[in-house]
Formats: sequence, structure tokens, C-alpha cells
Amino acid sequence: MKPGARLAAVIEIYDGWTHTRDDADRVISGYFGTRRYIGGGDRREIGERFYDLIRYQARLGWWLAEAGYENQDGRARMIAALVLKDGRSLDDINDMFNGDQFCPDPLHPAERHLINKLTGQELDHDAQSGAVKTELPKWLYAELLKLHHEHLPAEMAAYNQPAKLDLRVNTLRGSVDSAIRSLEKDGIKGIERATYAPNGLRLPLGLNMLVTAAYKDGLIEIQDEASQICVKLVDAQPGMKILDMCAGGGGKTLGLAADMRGRGRILACDTHGARLDNARKRAKRAGAGDCIQLRSIADERDSWLRNKSGFFDRVLLDVPCSGLGTLRRNPALRWRIGQRDIRALTLQQSKILKAGAARVTKGGRLIYATCSILPEENERLIETFMRDRKDFKAVPIREIWPDAPASVPVPGGKDKPWLRLSPNMHGTDGFFVAVFERTAKGNKG
Repeated sequence: MKPGARLAAVIEIYDGWTHTRDDADRVISGYFGTRRYIGGGDRREIGERFYDLIRYQARLGWWLAEAGYENQDGRARMIAALVLKDGRSLDDINDMFNGDQFCPDPLHPAERHLINKLTGQELDHDAQSGAVKTELPKWLYAELLKLHHEHLPAEMAAYNQPAKLDLRVNTLRGSVDSAIRSLEKDGIKGIERATYAPNGLRLPLGLNMLVTAAYKDGLIEIQDEASQICVKLVDAQPGMKILDMCAGGGGKTLGLAADMRGRGRILACDTHGARLDNARKRAKRAGAGDCIQLRSIADERDSWLRNKSGFFDRVLLDVPCSGLGTLRRNPALRWRIGQRDIRALTLQQSKILKAGAARVTKGGRLIYATCSILPEENERLIETFMRDRKDFKAVPIREIWPDAPASVPVPGGKDKPWLRLSPNMHGTDGFFVAVFERTAKGNKG
């Protein structure tokens, strides 16, 4: 594709996303799904530019307003990004916006004037507000400022960088070294070992793992290092009975099965049957099907679950959440999640936490996890749980994992036992994990 044609595709995708407010991944997948003729290299560049427009959404909007340009559509933002981020000149942009087949229409006088006003400027400007500089809605900026204070710009700068590709080596199928050899045999280069996850690998962006022998043989799974750390903190041992109550696609379920060396019993539940269907296929490929039972449930008060009170050695609750810890991969989330959504989520999280706690046997552990960066979904909810449930005690992360990375504490919270991960501090997605041990039998829930 011509450079101009790629830009036209980005503009069309961005405007489609803006008008529908649908999931960004779904919008771009739908676009490419009806245009099979677009090659892999073109898809990568189009996708990167589309997500960049979302990553720079607030700052591009600020500059368009500052320049007195009323239009804020994909075309205007693409032009602004070419000047402010890529340093393109008027002549460069004119060559791409030339009206040729599949290319954007020629520049009109107002757009030429806009380019001239933006030339020599950079994306960041001292006059921008904190919310604009960090690419956050005002309400979310205020919440995260309470958590990170002066470190917030550095935190959000890390969230605004694309994530690399993380893999978990499935030790039921082989070792980390054998996985590296297999991937290298398939021509994969730039493989690094994960910093914290013992069976983790990190690869450059843009690689297709689905065609590798290691993936087809179940030797590797695509999983961010933060999720692998969460599995490690479950401390699953062979022979245990474990409940993965919000299993989703089964990524953590498979990690638990590997830690148990396939011996024991894992009950993986979810309210979405389609996700469990995918988990079933993954378990078969991973060689973990014998110890995993998959079950669709209506909700956290499902009668099947209620009959298993005090039954499990470990209960993992990777609860539904805002997902704001995955902004490196899903930058549009910050513009789609509102305060009303958070209130609904925390209510659901509290119910799941109560139901999960009732399933833990005395001496067993409850693991609460989110891929959210909001204290409302994490620390505040956990503190309420600790006040209400005297039959549980918090287990410090370092007791389970002595060489754990330093957590990012909330103000005055250096003594808190839970773990908060971030791309700025740990190179992972944003993630929160808290572990509790049941000290008394307690009531059914």
C-alpha cells in the first residue's frame, strides 16, 4: 500500500471507533476482516498508527483546540500527529494527501494553515493540564494522583508505551530452555527471559506465535508476566483442590495446572460459556485436561458453588474489573470506563469476594486479583473485607515469594502486605494481588 493509503485506512478506522465507541480491537479486527488483501506489514503499520491516535488522544485534541481548529475527526488528528509526533512538513503531508486512489483527499486551505501553526511544536507542552499530559479523563487523573502523587507522569508514560509480547512456558510440555530452542528453530529472535516470572519469556512486538511449533505443541502460552506472577502467588501444590472462580479463557488455570504438575483438582468456573470453550481447547493442547474441570455458572451465588463451602485449599478470584492495568494493550479503555462503571464493578467484586471466601477451607488461602490500577477496586475493597472477616488474615507477599519485587505502595501504605505491579516499576501490566489465609471455619456465604 502507498503511504497515503495506509493513512486513509487509519483515518477510517479511527472515525469508525469514535462513532461506535466499540472495543478498539474489535473495530480494527472488523476492518481487516473485510479487507483480506491488506498485507501483514501494512496491517502492522495501520494498527500502530491507529492505537497511537488513541494514545495521543488528549494531547492531539488540546493542540487542535489551541490552533483554533474546530474539527476533531480522524483526518484532523492524523494531520496533527504527522506534524507533532513524526515531524512531517507541509510538503511531506501534501504528498500523501494527494487524492490518488485509496489516498486521502488533497489538503484544503484550513488544513494547510493548521500544519503551519503546528510546525515546530511537539506533542507535549507546558501549558497542558496534568490530565492532558497523562492522557487521562479528569476523574481518573484525580484518582490516580492520590495514589502516585508526583510519580504519576512517569507511571502514565509507561502505560502509554506498547507492551512487548510475554509468554509462559508450559512445564507440563517441556523446560524454558527447550522452549527457547524451539522458538529459535522457527526463526524467532530477540528472546529474553522474564525478569520475575520463573517460566516467562519476553519477545519483540509483531511476532505471530500461533504458527510456531512451540505454540502448536502446547509448550508456550501467551500471558503477560503480571498474570504469571499472580499464579505464582497462589502457591499451588500437587494434590491440592483449587477453585479458579473467574477463569475466563483459562490462562491462569493452565498455569496452576503446571505448578501442580498435573496432579490434583482444579475447578475452573465462569459465567461466559464461550470463554470456557476456549479454555477447554487450551487445556487439551497444554496436556492439562486431566486435572481441570470446567463449569459454567450463573453467578457468584450459583447453587453448585454453594454446595462446596469450605472445600478448597486455594480459591483464586481474578475478578471482573475495569482492566485499566492493561492500557499498554488497550489504550482506549481510559476513554470508555466511567465512574458509574467503577461503582457497578466494585459492587460485583465485593459479592464475588464474599462468595469466594466461603469456599476456602480452614488453613486454605484466598487470592484476590485485578488488572486494575484503581484503589477503589483494590486496596479500599480489600480493607473493607479485612474489617468484616476476622476469620481471614492477610499473608504478606514476601512470605510466599521472598524475592518479590518492591511493591508500589499507596500513601502511608508501605506496611501493606499486598502487591501492586506496574509497567513503570516492573515492566508488566498494572496488576494487584492480595492473599489471605483462613484461620477459622466461619459462616457460609
